[in-house]
Amino acid sequence: MRVALKVAKDSQCNELKSARIQALLRTRSTSCGAWAVYADSKERGNLDLGLAIAKKLAKRAVDRNRLKRAARELTRKGSLGNFSELVVRLKQPVGRSTRGRLRNSEYQQLKTQLQDLVS
Repeated sequence: MRVALKVAKDSQCNELKSARIQALLRTRSTSCGAWAVYADSKERGNLDLGLAIAKKLAKRAVDRNRLKRAARELTRKGSLGNFSELVVRLKQPVGRSTRGRLRNSEYQQLKTQLQDLVS
């Protein structure tokens, strides 16, 4: 199974290399609802963030980008735990009842699940 990975580029987080993302994805994850988080908690300066939101699970690019922005927003607010490297992966399809479209209520629910998971 090949997973397409998008790496967040932000002023407060560094870019994770593909090999390191693959290594983190092989470790044990912490899951909650539709999200899985793979983390390394070594002490370092900035947070390295990787995002894996598959096209198979979020059909529309608008929805994938919206979920990525929500994950990046958590890093900017500094509401993450003591992590140096973090990979966030979507596990479940979004918008099942609305023909693949992510509605505000579902978006808020996913955002809350992610915030609870990484804080």
